[in-house]
Amino acid sequence: MKKIKNKRKKLFYTAAAAIFWILVWHIASAVYAMDFVLPSPWTTLVKLIENIGDPSFWSCVALSTGRIFIGFALAGLLGIFFALLGIRIRIVRILLDPLCSVLRAVPVVSFIILVLVMFSSENVATVISLLMGFPLVYSSVSGGVDASPSELLEMADVFEVGFFKRLKYIYIPHLLPYIASALSVAVGLCFKSGIAAEVIGFPMGSVGEQMYLAKLGMNMPQLFSYTAVMVVISAASEKLISLLLRRLRRERSV
Repeated sequence: MKKIKNKRKKLFYTAAAAIFWILVWHIASAVYAMDFVLPSPWTTLVKLIENIGDPSFWSCVALSTGRIFIGFALAGLLGIFFALLGIRIRIVRILLDPLCSVLRAVPVVSFIILVLVMFSSENVATVISLLMGFPLVYSSVSGGVDASPSELLEMADVFEVGFFKRLKYIYIPHLLPYIASALSVAVGLCFKSGIAAEVIGFPMGSVGEQMYLAKLGMNMPQLFSYTAVMVVISAASEKLISLLLRRLRRERSV
């Protein structure tokens, strides 16, 4: 009963915060009094409803989302794989730890320009999503490996438990919260960096292209409508990943 009340309270606070910021947006728009620069929430909603019935709108959203998800999936799989491989092969950690530090420090725009020079603009969102997501996932899972329960590992040494059994019974159950946290943060980062890469790279038929055209035409309601949809998709993806991994943890604990 207490858990249900807490969920309702959290939902209420979330809704209240959302209403508050929408009111702030509305007031700022009214003060600015120029819809082509800062459209009101109502103007944005009307434009969004118009776009919902436009197949080309969803075509752009689907294309960009698919490219970003490919980069995110690669980042997640490779990050987890190399973090686990580093347990067995120490040289992997020695080589990848400084590389990931560099990847996190370099401005994303530098990578975007480099990728545009090396690859076609159609691939820029996928490659940038991979480059931004990989170090985050790898570093988080590696940190989880370092924090693994030493008592269980010592016991595994005593009984000469093999590497794959250690992965199954010690490392993976321990690392699931780290993986869930890393993937939840990485998916949002991949969406932000992927769309930014498209705006600069201007691939045909993408959300980034439409945002750039909206900027050139001072069509801010169009820009806001695309932004709103991508934010919803990113937030829903983050929530779905958290739910799936939470369910996996429950199943493993049974």
